[in-house]
Amino acid sequence: MSAILIRGGRVIDPANGLDAIADVLVAEGKIKVVGQVRDSDLKPFKSIAAGLETFNAKGLWVIPGLVDLRAHLGEPGNESSETIAGGAQAAVMGGVTTVACMPDTDPPIDSEAGVLYVLRQSERAGFAEVLPVAALTKRREGKELAELGQLAAAGAVAFSDEMRAIESPSTLLKGMAYASMFDRAVIEFSQDPGLASGSMNAGYEATLAGLSGIPALAEELAVARACMFARETGCRYHAAKLTTKNAIRAVKRAKKLRVRVSAATCPHYLALTDAAVRREYDTAFKVFPPLRTKDDVLWLKRGLREGVIDCISSDHTPVPPELKELEFGRAPFGVVGLETLLPVSLTMLFHSGDMPVSQLIAALTTNPARVLRLEGRKGALTPGHDADLALIDPNQEWTLDPSKLFSRCKNTCFAGMKLKGRVKFTIVRGRMLDVEDPIAAIA
Repeated sequence: MSAILIRGGRVIDPANGLDAIADVLVAEGKIKVVGQVRDSDLKPFKSIAAGLETFNAKGLWVIPGLVDLRAHLGEPGNESSETIAGGAQAAVMGGVTTVACMPDTDPPIDSEAGVLYVLRQSERAGFAEVLPVAALTKRREGKELAELGQLAAAGAVAFSDEMRAIESPSTLLKGMAYASMFDRAVIEFSQDPGLASGSMNAGYEATLAGLSGIPALAEELAVARACMFARETGCRYHAAKLTTKNAIRAVKRAKKLRVRVSAATCPHYLALTDAAVRREYDTAFKVFPPLRTKDDVLWLKRGLREGVIDCISSDHTPVPPELKELEFGRAPFGVVGLETLLPVSLTMLFHSGDMPVSQLIAALTTNPARVLRLEGRKGALTPGHDADLALIDPNQEWTLDPSKLFSRCKNTCFAGMKLKGRVKFTIVRGRMLDVEDPIAAIA
């Protein structure tokens, strides 16, 4: 039995309305005390061999460990891109302590065995906790519903056919009605498959670049349909990776009608536009949905400030370099994001003055934990919750060097970007890791 006492940091915990200089005591893998830590709280840990480790956090922010709603970890079947253990290790380097992995593996996560495999691999790795999002339909084919009850009982935190829209309205409607019985969110692929073919955002920049375009309408139709189905079934629907102003408007209307809908976007949609795709003509900027216009970026920031968009997720999608080096039209979509989720969000939202710190931290911790129904143990510094925390220097300025990313693949659109704010230490499963010393952290 060991304990860690974090003294004098700025503790920011939106779930409990806390933003103050305070102490945090963690022990036995749980948060014990937040606020004023008394000698009586420390006494049980001073007389044992493992002892009490004290850390001076003056000048640092102490926040709940980040909860990432979507990461593609490859395993099983695509281990050359990423593994569960590798993704879990990369996550803690970015202050992410809980990761929801998507079911687009080979075979897909569409069975009880698949769910248990992810959970066991996560436990074996011992870093960020990886929780499976299971397929809504068998083999992600959009035809026959998976055994959602068994998947939920095994530990699936949500359902999604990820990267494959369910074309049959009746199948999606039945799936959302079925999922509502288990209080799990459905993360429907927010692109109409009949329209979402192309390499970048449709419009002026695509014309100049000579690349086929993906229209904003592809997203808007899919989000509007799913919102209506959620209203009809009472299902909790999560609109992942919003990128367009009219998709944001659709979610806003649904929320006004008290539809159970939540929404998220990603840092790269807040930091970059389709002009960067044409200017750089680099497949590192090829993401899906594509980078949109400056007007869309302004709407995304507005949606976050107004609470229409609840969460910010990484959409961590590692792609081996030999595939990203293909010509633009053939190269896969994707960008790694577990290690850049927090610093890019801080740079583009907090330091720019677009979002207050408490609301930003909530979008990375409390709100995604709520979407995944983990609010009883994740996303907050509540005594009894899992001892998952991140310690941040909010003012450290640095330049992103892709070669120094811990992720197996280095496909990032933020290479050379100057960032402000960096994770210094991550506490996960009650263990403190110095993320600036990766060798020591993973030992």
